[in-house]
Amino acid sequence: MPIFGFDGIEFEDAPKKAVPVCPSCKSELRRIWVKAKGVGGVSQKHILMCPHCRVFLGYGMAQT
Repeated sequence: MPIFGFDGIEFEDAPKKAVPVCPSCKSELRRIWVKAKGVGGVSQKHILMCPHCRVFLGYGMAQT
């Protein structure tokens, strides 16, 4: 089920038992820390962190 138009790359749903691994410390990420800034109901900025080594995993914005 390709989502993007990248030639030669296929995207598929991960198996239910698949657990992501931190790219820094290689620990299984059964939990991910989320730090949020902003006011609920307007918009929030989210930072995702590894709970084992505290490495930055990602950033996102949400409007609620």
